[in-house]
Amino acid sequence: MKKVCVGFLGVLILGGLLFSQQALSNSRTEDPIGVAVAPQLLILDTVQSGEVTVHTAIPYRSVLKGSVFLNGIAASSTFADSRGQLVAKFKESLVEAIVEPPSAFLTLTGLYLDGSAFSGSETIQVR
Repeated sequence: MKKVCVGFLGVLILGGLLFSQQALSNSRTEDPIGVAVAPQLLILDTVQSGEVTVHTAIPYRSVLKGSVFLNGIAASSTFADSRGQLVAKFKESLVEAIVEPPSAFLTLTGLYLDGSAFSGSETIQVR
């Protein structure tokens, strides 16, 4: 009985470590630059918030301002989040014009200050 309890406790600890690693990374994406699009469900012909927000794991201070696009749409604003990482906002109506149900593959592109390019993508649902 002790071996079963110790084994079960080990599984719980390992699961907790894996969960906390994901929670602490604050990322729901597998993308290398951490692209996370909100909203995850875009409802066409309905104003949800008026904008689509893209969070990344890129330090904002390393991004060339004015170089950030989402599927060719220029960012309406860019800024650093509380962790100093790039957040870009796009007009919801412009994004709605280029997507179709049931889903859309959105790619964020831009340039670092040194001129090198970055890109990252995420798929969202569209209704």
